[in-house]
Amino acid sequence: MGNVAANLVAKAISGVRISSSVRLTAGIVGYRVPEVTPAKVVPIRVGDLLVVASDGITGDHLDHIDFAASATAIAEQILVKHAKDTDDAMVLAARHRGIST
Repeated sequence: MGNVAANLVAKAISGVRISSSVRLTAGIVGYRVPEVTPAKVVPIRVGDLLVVASDGITGDHLDHIDFAASATAIAEQILVKHAKDTDDAMVLAARHRGIST
């Protein structure tokens, strides 16, 4: 698996708003370790979605997210609609559902 990008996305009037993003650079475990950057804190709201996708997914995969769908369904839709035929692909989607009581 190559490069991976993580995006925190929120539903917006215009569609999808990317609140924060990070691209994890390539590295080979035990051989070429990428530089570690300091952790940062980003605000997150209930309903926000964290989408982590490998470079086997096309760059427009965040353009039409169905926020009414479950995180599992969103990950599956991205994988089915945006996986490149020439590469392996991975998608993880997780939704912030608030504090459990």
